[in-house]
Amino acid sequence: MSAGEFAVSAAAAGMAHVLHHPLYTLKSQMMFHGPKFSIRSFLGDVWHRPVGFLYKGLVSRTFGIMPEKAFKMQGWIFVGRYMESRFEKPTISKWIVAGAAAGAATTIIGCPSERAMVLAQVQQQQGQGFREVVRKQGLSGLYHGWRATLYRDVYFNMTFFTFREIFVSHWRRRSEGQAPSPWMRVVLGIPAGCIASVVACPFDVVKTRMQGKELLGHDGRHCARIMWDIVRHEGPRNLMKGLLPRLIAVPSMMSWFYMINEELEWAFLRTRHV
Repeated sequence: MSAGEFAVSAAAAGMAHVLHHPLYTLKSQMMFHGPKFSIRSFLGDVWHRPVGFLYKGLVSRTFGIMPEKAFKMQGWIFVGRYMESRFEKPTISKWIVAGAAAGAATTIIGCPSERAMVLAQVQQQQGQGFREVVRKQGLSGLYHGWRATLYRDVYFNMTFFTFREIFVSHWRRRSEGQAPSPWMRVVLGIPAGCIASVVACPFDVVKTRMQGKELLGHDGRHCARIMWDIVRHEGPRNLMKGLLPRLIAVPSMMSWFYMINEELEWAFLRTRHV
């Protein structure tokens, strides 16, 4: 992985996330508050502070998501190329393993900024951001909820990358080997992102509950225990709370990120060979 390729992926991630951050605010609110979430209250906050409320946690998350998505994409590419060199025709197995590697890389890099973003989005009081977490809980506080984040990212990326490659391969066969256009690659990525979003949603709910706790409100429960408590006290459907904004935001963002990354990387490679 060259510095140029890393920078390309980071730039693509930053551009894609800024466009979708308001939907992530809605998703975090719905997942954290569960049955107590009120769309009327949410819209009231949007009406009074449209930019300040919808873009809470943007700065820390954008700076965090740029290296996170860069490592995601490079992990996907590196493991995929390794599988191709070791196995004659790995296809789906290659995509599953490479997607899992991309998810693991995402968690290691992205968990701290996601913790700060969720706190900013769901807590009313100020001073719940990145620096305050480190001051009160140390660096380990930034990785609160990392297991649920890992499960979510591994399942999501395994599913997303595998189905996207299946859809792109099918498109190539139908179009006699012609590569899909940038817009068509976005379109092909959206159903893959929708399937992945549904698969990973329960882990995202648990992660948001864990990461959105007040800094002095950590109850020490394991993510499996939180998932069981949600099912027992709120009903199984609340494991899918926030699925609608997730279905709108995540597939679109990942599809745009992947397409922008490919276009920027091809442009970068062309400039190197000029």
